[in-house]
Amino acid sequence: MQSTEPPNVPGTKPVLSICIPTFNRSALLDVCLASVLPQLEKNQQVECVVCDNASTDETASILAKYSEKYTFRTHRNDANIGLLGNITFVASQLARGQFVWMLGDDDVLADGAVAQVIELLTNAPDIDLVAINVGYFSFEKRPSPETAMGGMKDVPQSLLRRSSQNGVVPFESTLEGPCADFTAMYSSILRQSLWADEFQTPVLVNVFTSVRTTYPHAKIIATKLPGKMVGVIQRPLVFIYEMPAAKFSWSHFHALTVVVHATSLIRLFEENGVSRHFLKPYYRYQINNRGSDLGNLIWDRTTAGGCGEALQFAWMLRRYPFGLLKIFVVSCAHPRAPWMLRWPVQRWLRWRTSRK
Repeated sequence: MQSTEPPNVPGTKPVLSICIPTFNRSALLDVCLASVLPQLEKNQQVECVVCDNASTDETASILAKYSEKYTFRTHRNDANIGLLGNITFVASQLARGQFVWMLGDDDVLADGAVAQVIELLTNAPDIDLVAINVGYFSFEKRPSPETAMGGMKDVPQSLLRRSSQNGVVPFESTLEGPCADFTAMYSSILRQSLWADEFQTPVLVNVFTSVRTTYPHAKIIATKLPGKMVGVIQRPLVFIYEMPAAKFSWSHFHALTVVVHATSLIRLFEENGVSRHFLKPYYRYQINNRGSDLGNLIWDRTTAGGCGEALQFAWMLRRYPFGLLKIFVVSCAHPRAPWMLRWPVQRWLRWRTSRK
C-alpha cells in the first residue's frame, strides 16, 4: 500500500474528512477534485483523503497534477479490495477528522459547500449526523474541471430534500418522504467514530447482499440516530449529474438494491424506533413506484436476485396486501414475462393511462 501524507501538526485533528474512494474513473475524479480542493486551501479544519483502489487508468496522473498545488492525502491499495472494502477502509481507518463526508468520484461540490458544513459543525459539535441537500442534473450537463474549479453555482433541475428546515432538528423530521431516505451516501456527514465502531476492518465480503453491504452509512444511521438531534442544510451542497441506471457499474444489482434492500432499510428504521407515521410514505413509494424494478427481479435472469428476493419484498410489505397485488400485476408487464401474462397487463396499463 502506498500513501502520501502532508505534514501532520501535533495535537490537531480535523473537524471534517472529505473521503473520496475511487477506481478507474480518472476523468470524473478530475472534476470532483477541482470542485473540492480549492475550498480547502484556507481551511485547516478540513482534510481531503483520496483512496485509489488500484486503478489502472490515469488516476495517478490526476492525483499528481493536483498535488502540485493543493495539500491533500492519497492512498493506493496494493490490490482492488472491492467497492465496499474501499469505502469502509477510507472512512474507518484513513479518515482523521471528527466527521466523514463520503463523496463519490463523480460527485461535484457547490461553491462554498465546505465552509457551510464547517459552520454548522462548529455551532453544533455534539451532533452525529448532518443531512445534506443534493441537486440533480442530467449527465449531459456535467462540467469540465475548469468550470467546476472551486465549486459549482448552477441552479439544479431537481432536489433531494424539499423542506426549508435548516440547523439542528429531530432526526425523524429529516425523513420527509422519498427519496430523502439516506440511501445516497453523499447526502450525509457522519461522525467518524460511528464508522470505526461499525467497520473495524474493511468489509471484503460480496457487496449488495444486505443493507449493511449496500448502504453501509445508512445502516449506521438507522441503528444509531433515531431519537437524536441532527443537523440539516437546506441549500444543495452536492451536485449529481445522473447517468441512466443501465450505465451504472453496478446496474446488474439495481433492482435488488432499490426493491429489496431499500425496503429492508425502511424496516430497519422502524425496528429502531422511528414511527410508522414518518415511514408510511416510503412504504407506499416502494409499492407504487417499483413495478418495473420488481419485473426485472422476477423475469430478467441477467439481474441479480430473483423470485426468492421478490417474495422477501412481499413479506416485508405484507401489511399492504392490495398494494402488493397491484405491484406484482404491474411487474408482469415486463418484456421478458410470459406472453399470456404480459399482454393483458400491458393492455390494462394502457387503458388506465388513457383515462388519466
